[in-house]
Amino acid sequence: MKYKWIAFYVSSHGFGHMTRCLAIIEEVLEKTDYRIYLVCGEFQNNFAKNYLMNYEDRIIFSDVCTDIGLINFQNTLKINNKELEENLWHFINSWETIVEKESQFLSKFDIHHIVSDISPIGALVGKKLKAKNIGISNFTWVEQYESLGIDKDIIEEFKIAYSNFDYFIEYPLALPMDNLNIPKKSIGFITRKIELNRVNEIKETYGKSIFVTCGKSANLKNISIKNYDGTIFTTSGIDILGSNKVIKLPVDTLDTQNYIAASDIVISKAGWSTISEAIVANRKLVLIEREDVLEDSRNIQKLKQQNRTISIKEEELKNIDILDIEQRIDKSVQLGVVNKIRENEESILNILGINAHSLV
Repeated sequence: MKYKWIAFYVSSHGFGHMTRCLAIIEEVLEKTDYRIYLVCGEFQNNFAKNYLMNYEDRIIFSDVCTDIGLINFQNTLKINNKELEENLWHFINSWETIVEKESQFLSKFDIHHIVSDISPIGALVGKKLKAKNIGISNFTWVEQYESLGIDKDIIEEFKIAYSNFDYFIEYPLALPMDNLNIPKKSIGFITRKIELNRVNEIKETYGKSIFVTCGKSANLKNISIKNYDGTIFTTSGIDILGSNKVIKLPVDTLDTQNYIAASDIVISKAGWSTISEAIVANRKLVLIEREDVLEDSRNIQKLKQQNRTISIKEEELKNIDILDIEQRIDKSVQLGVVNKIRENEESILNILGINAHSLV
């Protein structure tokens, strides 16, 4: 039997792109007989292999550098433009070889869809294979790099690649993508499954807690927290002072969304995936400002307009007073129930053009 396949080309910048794609991939695997070809960095793919272990006979993984994303100065959240441009040119020069290799491999499969979040590699492979070519994200690197003043020739290469999408699926809080002159569809907040039994287990084990993360692509040292006697969950790359109840979650923790849902407050850089998990779980949200990152600034601006967050500057991480944070949240943040896409809007499978009831 010749199976139908969906290829996902996921940004290898950080983990947020992968975690939100895993929410979609898991639904595809649960509700259809499609097979998945998943392309991302080795680090992210190893995480995905463990997360999708129950479906390992229906997935092929390919370890590829699919994106450069942003590059920070060491131990800060500030962007290093010079190093970023150097890496981007090296990346662009690799596209032709990667696309040819990927296309040759996929030519033996019945590829129905190629979904890109938001790697240009997937868009170029989709063009070569003439498969349904779909972008999905809350931004493209075109807007991000334009705001940073990156070399216009680099930006033009990304524009050309993205122009090959048949249509684009926008997440909430999306940046204006004026250069993307293709049909667009909207989707709601989406997360990996939040399991209430697991959330309650975490609460019973650790008591009251907060969750502090800067993503797996950043490192921040000497974050100090005072006036808090509960548990502090952190992710890799963060060192926290001022508490003897710090739980640093291993990088291979598969259900950080459940730890977020179990925490009273989430302190995070303003990446979309962590925001989505906190909002769907109805958690109090504190976002770290990065003025040179357009996505982060947009997310913070929009969420403040909706009274869903407060923000702090990076330098405030050196001395976080949780009592002060709680008072600021109480004045500014209004929590509310937010349903995931599958509960209150058109199914992601329908948006992708996949009929869950027509199994192979």
